[in-house]
Amino acid sequence: MKSQKPQDHTLVHAVRRVIVDAHYAGQRVDNFLLRELGATHGEVPRSLIYRILRTGEVRVNSGRVKPTTRLVAGDEIRIPPIKLQVASVPGASDNISPAWLARAPELIIYEDDALLAVNKPAGLAVHGGSNIPFGLIELMRQHTELGERLELAHRIDRDTSGLVVLAKTRAALQSLQMQFRPEGHATKTYLAIVHGHWSKSLARVDAPLQKWQGEGEAHRVEVDPNGKVAITHFSILAANSYASLMQARLETGRTHQIRVHAAHVGFPIVGDEKYGQRELDKRLLPHMVRRPPLLLHAYRLAITHPLTDANLTLTAPIPVAWKSIATQLNLTLPQAANTEV
Repeated sequence: MKSQKPQDHTLVHAVRRVIVDAHYAGQRVDNFLLRELGATHGEVPRSLIYRILRTGEVRVNSGRVKPTTRLVAGDEIRIPPIKLQVASVPGASDNISPAWLARAPELIIYEDDALLAVNKPAGLAVHGGSNIPFGLIELMRQHTELGERLELAHRIDRDTSGLVVLAKTRAALQSLQMQFRPEGHATKTYLAIVHGHWSKSLARVDAPLQKWQGEGEAHRVEVDPNGKVAITHFSILAANSYASLMQARLETGRTHQIRVHAAHVGFPIVGDEKYGQRELDKRLLPHMVRRPPLLLHAYRLAITHPLTDANLTLTAPIPVAWKSIATQLNLTLPQAANTEV
C-alpha cells in the first residue's frame, strides 16, 4: 500500500489587534512582530514578517510603518490574517489526525470559564506554521470548539514538554499575557536532567542572552555581554557523577534560556540537539537506540487567576519517557501534585 504524500494546505490566522505595553516601548516594530508571531521560534518565516510590513498590511495606529519604526506604549498594532502554506495529509479532518483529537482530553490539566491549562507533549509546536501542519492551539480549538476565541497566553519550545496556558476570553488573555511578560509575576518552574553532577555554587546563573541567526541558518541563542538580562535559579533534586535532576526557576523568560544557561556552565541538558552534544548523550545512555528527547519539562506554573484574582498553581505530570531514563541514571523523579486554587 502506497503512503499518502503531503499536500499543500493553507493555514490562516485571523486579524489581531495588539496594544503595546510599556515593556516594549522603544522596540522596533519588526522585532516586536518577530516575537509576537513566533518567527523567533521558527514557526513563521521571517520573510513573511517583512513582506506584510513592506506591503502595508501591518498598521500602527491605523497608519503604515517601516520595519525600523519604534513603538510607543499604548500603540495599537493591527496584525493582518497570516496565510501559511503547510504540509497536510489527505483525509485528515481539518489537518489534525483522529489520533491527536482522541488524545486531546487527556492533555488538559485544568479548565474553567477563563482559561485552559494543557500538558503539551514534546515535539508538538504550540501553533502551526511553515512545514508544521498544526500545533497545540489548533488542536485545542478544534477539541473545545471555541475556534479563534481560544488564544495562547504564552509559548514554550516545540521540543519542551509541559504546561501551556490558553485563554478563553480577551480579558483573560490580556491579564495572562501581562503576567507572563519578563516583568510579570507568573512563576515558571521547570525540571531538567543534565549531564554531570551539578555544582551547588551554580544556584543562580546570570548570563545575558542574544539571539543570533546566520544567513540561511536556524537561529540560536548565545551568551553575550551585550545581550538581554537573563537569570535562572537552579536547585539540585537528585544527582550523581553521571547526571543531575534539576529544578530551574526562571527570573526572566528569554528564548531557550534554561537550555543555553545549562550548557554555558558546563552541564548541557540531555537530548538537547541544539545546545548539547550527541556523543555525550550516547555515552550516558548507551543502550538507547535513538537519541533521547530533550529532557526539559515545564513542570509548574503559579499565576493569578485572571477573573477571580485567586492564586492558581498548576503542575504537569512528567512524561512517561522520562521514567525509564531516570531509572537508568539512578535518579528519582518527583511526584506531580494536584492543581491548587
